[in-house]
Amino acid sequence: MAYKFVEGKTIWSPFENKFVPITMMKEPEEKRIRYDNMKRAIDKAFEIGLCNEFQYFITLTLDKTKIDRYDPEKIYKKLRVWLSNMVQRHQMDYILFPEYHKPEPGQTERAIHFHMLANANTLKLSDSGKKTKNGQTIYNLLGWKYGFSTVIKLDGRSAIVKYVTKYITKGNAKIFGKFYLSGGRTLKREVAAEFLNIDYASFDGQEYEIPAAGMRVKYKTFDLDWGETADEKEGFPHES
Repeated sequence: MAYKFVEGKTIWSPFENKFVPITMMKEPEEKRIRYDNMKRAIDKAFEIGLCNEFQYFITLTLDKTKIDRYDPEKIYKKLRVWLSNMVQRHQMDYILFPEYHKPEPGQTERAIHFHMLANANTLKLSDSGKKTKNGQTIYNLLGWKYGFSTVIKLDGRSAIVKYVTKYITKGNAKIFGKFYLSGGRTLKREVAAEFLNIDYASFDGQEYEIPAAGMRVKYKTFDLDWGETADEKEGFPHES
C-alpha cells in the first residue's frame, strides 16, 4: 500500500482540519538511492500504521535544561531506555518519527523532537486545558520527563497514518541511523495476506503485459477507508 509525497502538493491534517503543504529537501540526482531507501521506509511505516489501530498521537519535545536536544547520540540513548520502559510497564506498541525543529535565529544546529503513534494499556495523561482546531482534547503525557508533550486520542481514522508518515523526509533522514523507530510486544508489522486460486479470465483487474518475461499480469487497487463523514466529503483526505 503505497502513495507518493510530492513537493508543492498538500496533505490533510486531521488536527488542523485543513490541508498543509508538503516540503521536501532537494538532493542531487546521484543520491537517488537515498530517495529509494526513504520511499521504502515510508511504505513500510504506512503499512505498520494500517496494521495497528493506534489509540494516541503523541508529540514529544526536549528541554535544553534536561538534555542536549541537539545531540542525536545522547538523545537516542535516553529515548531507547524510555521506550523500553514504556513497553515493559505500559505494554506500549509504537512507531516513532524523529524530526528536526526549524533552526532558531542565528543558529545552524537544529533541535530534535518526535511524533509517535502508540497503543498502551495505562498511559498517565493530564488534561492540558487546550484543544485542537477540531475540538479534540490535548493531553500531556506525565511519563515524559525530558521536555514537553502533547497527546491526542485517535478516533480510528486512517488519515492520521498518512499524515504522520510525512515526517519521513530527506531533511529528517536517519537522525538516529533510521528513518523511524518501532516496537512493542504486540505491534503488527505485516499486512495480513490471503492467497486465493482465482480464474485469471474472470478476475476484474487492470491487465499489464511484460514482454521480457513473456507473461501478462492483472492488478486491482482498492480505496482505503479513511473514515470519511458527510461533512468531510470535500477533499478529505487526499493529496491535491
